[in-house]
This record gives sequence, structure tokens and C-alpha cells, in this order.
Amino acid sequence: MLSDLSQRQPRNLRQESLALLLCLTSGWAVLNTGCQPASTAPIEPTPPLVECQPASSEQVTDYDFFVGRTESSEMVEVRARVSGFLETIEFTDGEVVKEGDLLATIEPDDYQAIHDQSLSRIVLAETQLELAQSVFARSEDLLKNAAISQQEFDENAAKLKQAKAGVAVAKSDAARSALDLKYTNVNAPIAGRIDRAMVNAGNIVTGGIGSGTLLTRIVNDSPIYVYMDVDEASILKYIRMNTEAEEKEATGRSLRELGIPCELQLGDETGYPHVGILDFLETQIDRQTGTIRLRGIFENKDLLLRSGMFVRMRIPVSKPYSAVLIPEVAIGTEQTDKFAFVVNKDNVAERRKLTLGRAKGTQRIVTAGIEEGETVIVNGIQRVRPGMKVRPELLAVAEPANASATEATAEGATE
Repeated sequence: MLSDLSQRQPRNLRQESLALLLCLTSGWAVLNTGCQPASTAPIEPTPPLVECQPASSEQVTDYDFFVGRTESSEMVEVRARVSGFLETIEFTDGEVVKEGDLLATIEPDDYQAIHDQSLSRIVLAETQLELAQSVFARSEDLLKNAAISQQEFDENAAKLKQAKAGVAVAKSDAARSALDLKYTNVNAPIAGRIDRAMVNAGNIVTGGIGSGTLLTRIVNDSPIYVYMDVDEASILKYIRMNTEAEEKEATGRSLRELGIPCELQLGDETGYPHVGILDFLETQIDRQTGTIRLRGIFENKDLLLRSGMFVRMRIPVSKPYSAVLIPEVAIGTEQTDKFAFVVNKDNVAERRKLTLGRAKGTQRIVTAGIEEGETVIVNGIQRVRPGMKVRPELLAVAEPANASATEATAEGATE
């Protein structure tokens, strides 16, 4: 027990010494604190640095966007009009031909012989007519002198009419045989791009209307049509927007006369480089879809557009107007609201609720909420709160080189 007591005493002494040291230290801290002067006001944090741009203004036009399909303005199936051996093919597959160009020939020998025979029949019929005219002239003199009977005179008059009819029949046969001979040369009925030859030379082709052998096709893609399905409300909007006359005076005018513009974009293009007009509207609205077929026409002088292509179309739905634009990165979202921060003259951030239009490049049209020239925060909006003082740093306004591509993508998103 004595040994245990001797071992615990030094530990108790150490604990008491530590407690005493803590008390002295605490007292000194209290005394030292009492000698210090009164504390000053808290230092305000440095305003955050934000990058800004002034809201710009630009002339813009609003558009409606559709998907359409191209179709040739003319398409003809070239078929054989007479039967026979196909003698020659006179065109190269895929080339552009003019109206009247020789495309193929069908062996003409039989048709030439038939035509020559028809011409001979004309000569024979005309000879018979001359004889009948002479007989009839003598019959008139003889009838006056009562040298022939009335019955004989009537027979001679009938023979004269028969001879005249024989000449007409012979000429008609000759005209028909001449037409068949003409059809042995197959000519292009329209100008345009020709398809491949469906039948090779040396084969027998069959003639006929509708049932003739198909030789090739010709399509005219200049001008070219684009068909799209549009809702009724849009059609009325286009017509009323582009009609300067009174509505009662505009009634009955064709769509082409209104001159409503439209623009076209191919899949690998930026912007809408092809410009045409709306020229046709179907007479009835589809009851199942509530849409009506609309057609635009484009000159297509370079023949870039081909029948059957899917294309993007846009139609202006407003006159050009001055619009305020801000960068897309400056726009924030809170539930269904869109907002942006504007820096006032005191460098204080103000939150503005926005009403937005369509995208234009890397910018967005603002129809309400921000005025032209106001300073908009584009970078650092995460560090900004309404009413907070900020340090604005103005950025140079520079439209990217691929603005047209960005604009086309943004417009497609609003379709």
C-alpha cells in the first residue's frame, strides 16, 4: 500500500501544477483583452469581377420553318409511238437535252413504204376526181337539151361527190402514214436532264398510246418545285401579311401574284442561299391532319437541286424590325422564368425577367426586359446576387466566324 501511495502522489502533483498553469494563462488573457481598444466595423468583401457586354440592336426578321421535298416542274416518260426495231440511241445517259433533240430512231423502212403508197393513192384519187368533174360538166349541158335523163344526171353528180371523198380519204391516209414515219425519229418533248436508256438498240419496241415501250425519262429541274405541309393558320398569316390591297380586293388573286418569298437550305449548307416564291396552294385542307399542301418555286439555274431531295424551308412572318440581342451565355433559368443581370450606373447588379424571341447565331432576341445599350453580365453570373455591387469588365463584341452555321442550328431548334 505504501508503494502504491508513493506512485500516485507525483501524478496528483503534476495534475495540480497543470491546473494552476491554465488558471494563470486564462487570467492573463482576460487582463490582456481588457487593455485592447474597442473592435472596429467588419471589412466589406471585395465586389466580384464580372465580364459584361452592352445589349446590341439589329434589324431582324422572324421566320416559320418547315421541311419540304423537291419535285421537278416537268417530267416526261419517252415512249415508242410506233412498233419496230430500235435502230439507234442518240443520247448519252444523264446529259442535258434541248426540246426537239433526236433521242432514238426506229427502223423506218416499212413506214416509208406505206407512206409512199399513200401518196400514190392521192394521185389516183385526184385523177378519178378530174374524170368525174368532166362527166358531170357534160351531163349539165346534156340535161339542158334533154339529151339525158334526170336519173343519169344524178348518178354523175353522185360519182363526182364520191371522187371528191376519195381524194380526202387518200390525203388522210397519207397524213397518218406521214405521222407514223415521223414517229420513227424519237425527239425530246421537253428540255431537261435525260435518264438512262431503258432499251438498247437492236431490240423490238412496241408502239401505242400509253402502252408503248418506255425508252427513257426527261425531267426539267429548272425551275424546281418544293412541296410542304402547312397548317391553315400559317397560310392565312402569310397571305394577310403580304397583301397590301384591301382584303376584298385580294380575294381571287393567285398565291403567285402575292409574291410571298421563301428560302431554302440543303443538308450541307449554312444559311438559306436559295430564294424563291410561294406559287401554289391546294384547294382543300386535309381533314385528318388539318394541313394544306403548299408549293414554292425556285429558279435552280445551276441545277444543284434535284427532284426528291429533303430540304429545309423558311418563310418570313414579319417585316424587318429592330431587335435587342444579348449573348446566350448571359441568360439564366429559374424554373420556367428566364433572366439576366444588368449592371446599372452605380455598378450594382439588377436581375431582369426576360421575354425571349428566337436565337440568332450565338445571341438571343429579347422582346422585353432589357433595352439597347444596357450592360449585361455574360460571365460570372454564378457569383452575382440581385443588388450586389460588382466590378464590371467590358468585353469586345465579336460575332464568331461560323455565326451563320450557329444561327441555322438555333433556328432549327425553334421549328
